[in-house]
Amino acid sequence: MLQLNNIDFPSKYLSCYESVLMTLLKVQGVHDEAALFGTQAYFVFTPEPMGLSSRFNSVDEEWQRLYGYQVDVTPITDEARLRQGLNDSLARGTAVCLPVDIFALPHTMHYQQLHQHHYVNIFAQDNGRYYLVCPYYRFQGWVDAALITEGFFSPVVTAKGSNLITLPTVQRPLLTAEAVVNLIEQNCRYMLNLAVPAALAGVEWHLLGLAGLQTFASTFQQMADIPDGATLYKADYINLSRHLTAVGHSRYWFQQLLAEHGAALFEQDFWEEVSAQFTAVIQAWKSLGLQLGMGVHGQRVAILQRVAASLHTMSEQETRLFNTLLGALPTYEQGIL
Repeated sequence: MLQLNNIDFPSKYLSCYESVLMTLLKVQGVHDEAALFGTQAYFVFTPEPMGLSSRFNSVDEEWQRLYGYQVDVTPITDEARLRQGLNDSLARGTAVCLPVDIFALPHTMHYQQLHQHHYVNIFAQDNGRYYLVCPYYRFQGWVDAALITEGFFSPVVTAKGSNLITLPTVQRPLLTAEAVVNLIEQNCRYMLNLAVPAALAGVEWHLLGLAGLQTFASTFQQMADIPDGATLYKADYINLSRHLTAVGHSRYWFQQLLAEHGAALFEQDFWEEVSAQFTAVIQAWKSLGLQLGMGVHGQRVAILQRVAASLHTMSEQETRLFNTLLGALPTYEQGIL
């Protein structure tokens, strides 16, 4: 039986999907968030549909690549199968991750206002109710089964896949010093367009890494210069505001990985310098996400144009950060890179 009175919420520097997966791991006693989320710091620009990604692998794909974790995904076609799948998992003491439409969740500001794909955890069932944990919005409590059913079978969920997701028992993630060096080098080379991740081998180079950031900055500038752009691109802007924040989150976790596992690689003065660069970049991405949200909801063109100008500055900051980090690696000094 899963405990309901001591659920440990994960960090706020996570997407809703990442936070529910981390909650499943915390139930198992796995708390190494930096080793789980700090292994990728990337940038991918997708022009159509307009979007950004801060990683070259999804987090569950990265876990499988590094640690052998395998997320179990079970397609659900109707209400009876959903009920059976939930009851079977919970009877085994296994918490569940479910996609739901945020429109159906009363504990959010978007209830009955916005249709959007979201993720929650289910920890228990009792007499027509489920114990819902929503780590992204810091909510936990009993809700009617009808609420879960409504949210799960919403068109915005079925369009992406109506799946019941669980995570079998796993081992604590362990990274050797060599593995950390390799991850740092890999991220820097990918961001600096010196190499391309295998998962993105078919994507045009100008959409990846710092080249992708520069392409996005130019595209966003063109959007911001259109007088009625706030209305024309409203859906894109709302989506991008979350993605900009997510890029900052990926930088935060990369910094945490370095602080916990890689700081010994560098001289103290250098580490303080590069850590300050990371902090500035993280805060800048977060600020851009907030500004973009304010600009589109308030239809304030001046704010959108300010975001566009700042994106060009972000490109310069990130270029300096990843060049500095790559050049400080022991392998770089030895002439191996």
